[in-house]
Amino acid sequence: MTTPVYDPPRGRNSFIGYVALCALGIVVVVGAYLGDLLASVRSGVVEVPVRVDATADVPQPPGGATVRAAQMLLQVRTADVPAGAVTAIRIGDAAGALLVVALIAVVGWIALRISRGRLFDASMPRILDLLGVTVVLLGVVPAFVRHLGWNWVVSGLGWHGRLPEPVAEPMWLPIYIGLLVVVCFRFALTASQRMVRDQAGLV
Repeated sequence: MTTPVYDPPRGRNSFIGYVALCALGIVVVVGAYLGDLLASVRSGVVEVPVRVDATADVPQPPGGATVRAAQMLLQVRTADVPAGAVTAIRIGDAAGALLVVALIAVVGWIALRISRGRLFDASMPRILDLLGVTVVLLGVVPAFVRHLGWNWVVSGLGWHGRLPEPVAEPMWLPIYIGLLVVVCFRFALTASQRMVRDQAGLV
């Protein structure tokens, strides 16, 4: 029993452009991460977004309007905070970049397999499962580890009273949309694999 071969409508190389774009995306992500890391290491500063009590001690526009700010970006010297806090932030940033690279690589792998006529391989659903797991990890792991480091930085600065609260934007919507796309594609692929095998007389 053999697996039916999918012939892309525009030829076997019709998806190579997507593969090339994925490779370029990986280079851009890695370059941006290394650039930010080197800039932070050279300056000896880490940045922590925090939420504070609303204050008007910010630049005010002309004309009499009053502007209040409840969020700011702390720029803290790494020498003034525990090394473990800085390490946690670095690990969170690295995990984020690594998982983005993994996500792009899996998408490129899928495009390459489709261009080679392997859309209906039995391994394709497992690759889509891997893509879904990568989406979940990307939405949870970097933010969690980075937030640990941010909390450590804030608590290590010696404030008294109510501490500023590090801002962690929830990633639930991107995770939901990503998983929805993956699950729908997986269901459609599983159903189409069955129909293709039926038409080929293999079952």
